[in-house]
Amino acid sequence: MAAIACTLYVPAVYYAVDPLLGGHNRVGLVTLLSLLLGFWQFRSAILQAAVSDAKVRRRQLALGQRVTFVVCTAVTAGFLGSRVEETDPNLPLTYGDQLGMAVFLWAGSALIMWVCLDIARVCRSHVPHMRARTFRSAFTLIAGGCILFALVLVDRLLYGIVSGAEDADSPAAAALNSFYWIGETCAVLLVSLGLLLPRLAGHPTQDLFGLRLRMLLMEVRPIWNNVAYRRRELVLRDRRATLFLFFCRHVETQLHRRLVEIRDCEMANPQVREQLSAHDASVIERGERALEHRKKASQPYRQ
Repeated sequence: MAAIACTLYVPAVYYAVDPLLGGHNRVGLVTLLSLLLGFWQFRSAILQAAVSDAKVRRRQLALGQRVTFVVCTAVTAGFLGSRVEETDPNLPLTYGDQLGMAVFLWAGSALIMWVCLDIARVCRSHVPHMRARTFRSAFTLIAGGCILFALVLVDRLLYGIVSGAEDADSPAAAALNSFYWIGETCAVLLVSLGLLLPRLAGHPTQDLFGLRLRMLLMEVRPIWNNVAYRRRELVLRDRRATLFLFFCRHVETQLHRRLVEIRDCEMANPQVREQLSAHDASVIERGERALEHRKKASQPYRQ
């Protein structure tokens, strides 16, 4: 949702898409709603990851849903109550003197600021209780990035006020504009690094082995299609395996199921074994050995 909003905000894209939506800056409404929904999803994800108390988490998620619904409704009503006939990406500066546009601007800004500060609050409250240093560092970076996002939003609001009262090239406006670009970049980097840090701190050997299993699954895919596809009595799901199988969630389970179904087809019909080439048999054996290796590696050590 945030990516949609950022893409639509690009002036060339904004001018190109607005006529497709009927003009009158409707793309501006879609942009802001997408951004608000993106921030709401981000807050929900942080709550799911950081808050261990299920009752507290449900209450805070429900609060976020209600607040987001009210704000999105106010933003939509404010936009529909404004006269914004001429397409212009800079809605606040061009049409900010209208009451509806003021509601559109301030309601959306208030939600984004609340989400940022609430995420910072959640991180601050729960970081000390996290056992892993990686997670403590990650959520600290996310909290810092969210605080910086809130400051960047304040900067944009002040910039609009200063630009309306003074020249856009005044020293105050120039300083606010400089802080915006620096602050936004740093905020994005902090949040992005915070989200990536737990994953980057994982076990590289496990990631490489997972990639190996995915490559084996792609080699098994055409064999399964030739042997087990449309054998409804022997397969769990009678759907042709496509290239998208590479992106499946549980690769080990998928590979195990495909291999078992191929073996079941061999036992049910001896002619199937004759259809398998030497390369096919080699792929199946490599897949079985890889799964066996994973099974042994996951067993606890016994003396």
